[in-house]
Amino acid sequence: MPFRVGELKVMTESFLGVMISAMAISSLMLSIQSIEKSYRNAGKHSLTQNELGIINSAGLNTTSNINLIKEDINNLSQSF
Repeated sequence: MPFRVGELKVMTESFLGVMISAMAISSLMLSIQSIEKSYRNAGKHSLTQNELGIINSAGLNTTSNINLIKEDINNLSQSF
């Protein structure tokens, strides 16, 4: 039994609607992942020259102290 022109039009529009909504959902999920990655990396950067100067002037410029500070920066909580 062949489709009528009206039925074919409705099926085509429905399929197009499903495709548009699938692309919109995919874009939304991709943007959420990108934002979460940005939040995870926010505030985590290596020590600046000014910060290293403060550590040196305090007499805490041993390799173990600097490595401890870098490790503490990497282990900061990521609650937001």
